[in-house]
Amino acid sequence: MDKRKTYSGAFKAKVVIEFLGGKIRLEELAQKYQVHPNQIKNWKTLLFKRAHLIFVDRRQGNN
Repeated sequence: MDKRKTYSGAFKAKVVIEFLGGKIRLEELAQKYQVHPNQIKNWKTLLFKRAHLIFVDRRQGNN
């Protein structure tokens, strides 16, 4: 039975940031890190959906 590989948040961020930098094609990046190109796109989508959480002012409670 194949076990799914899990990746840390730091790894995902590193890959997505490199992808967003635009210096390497998606297919090349996927090969470099041995992940499927769709996985990188999914991580990018998730980053954009949750990016607002980075800027929440935790001193004010729920913003």
